[in-house]
Amino acid sequence: MPRWILPLNTALSLAVIAVTALIAADLISFKISGLYPRQGQKPPTATAVPAVDAQDLMSFAPILERGLFGKATQGKLSPIQGAAAAKGQAAAPPAPSLGDLTLLGTAVGSFRETFALVLKGSTHEERVFRLGETVFSAGPLVSVKKDVAEIVVGGKRVKILTPSAAAEAQAQTAAPPQPQQGGLAAPTGAGNYVVDQRALNAALDNIGQAMTDARLLPSLKDGKVEGFRASEVKPQGIFGTIGIRNGDVLLRINDFPIDSPDKAIQSFASLKGQSRIKLDLIRDGQPTTFNYDIR
Repeated sequence: MPRWILPLNTALSLAVIAVTALIAADLISFKISGLYPRQGQKPPTATAVPAVDAQDLMSFAPILERGLFGKATQGKLSPIQGAAAAKGQAAAPPAPSLGDLTLLGTAVGSFRETFALVLKGSTHEERVFRLGETVFSAGPLVSVKKDVAEIVVGGKRVKILTPSAAAEAQAQTAAPPQPQQGGLAAPTGAGNYVVDQRALNAALDNIGQAMTDARLLPSLKDGKVEGFRASEVKPQGIFGTIGIRNGDVLLRINDFPIDSPDKAIQSFASLKGQSRIKLDLIRDGQPTTFNYDIR
């Protein structure tokens, strides 16, 4: 056998032994590292625990209130506030009050060409809104006319007016009450009335018919006619609507005495076109004066 074969076999044997030792060392090192983690190694990330509902926690309140774990633990369980959940959430801007909105102008056309210019008084902001758009977070714009627009707030239609329309509406509210439709007069105070001019003129155009609304008989004083006593007064007739009652004695109209039938008819006919009328009469034995504002 050649001499070089023996050293070669010896070298190969040593190489196999060395590789086997390295593999065994690595296996032993892996096992040991599993049993003893290295310093500085990060622990595994903990799984997030879902938040507990406050209502679930409150179900344990009777346990604390009754002291089932002893007197030292007896007490009340306070509810958990949801402040953490709401933290970081921007609060929704409050809806403007209707008194803060003023209609500055309108443009009325087709659905897509109908607009309202609205002023928000608190911020002095003016914006144009198309029909159907939300007006400053107050509600959608649903109707636009010349001096008025309507928005829906809480399911109800609410009007916003131009300054001129708002002033006119306020003036009408402050005005004295007007006669009801088809009526002649409406009281505004003790002995004071507002008379509808058109209704009065229509009644005076037919004096004969007006005189049937009450029965007027001469009233004598010291043997002379001082006026006419009213009786059988119809409540909805011309005399009833201007405040005349049964038993009243009519003396003068605008200081003109009505002590004869001719003067009475003449006095009533002269009322057409007047702006104010004063009627002197006697009621329950006491002199009384009624004043009428013709409008």
